[in-house]
Amino acid sequence: MATKKQDPDEVICLQVKPGGTAIYKDHAYGDRATLQVRRGDRGQVTGPVEEVDPNALPDVGARAA
Repeated sequence: MATKKQDPDEVICLQVKPGGTAIYKDHAYGDRATLQVRRGDRGQVTGPVEEVDPNALPDVGARAA
């Protein structure tokens, strides 16, 4: 079975897990922050993050009902 080769220049979204801190290029990102990074730079992000679909993220400007 062939696997699709991933483009290292593709931009992905990483979200910091609740209660965690991620470090990327000497900058710290806190709880639930979302970073946009090149897929090839994914290994440079340390800390508890997960790749997320940018279209599924909540709008921070929207008020809860």
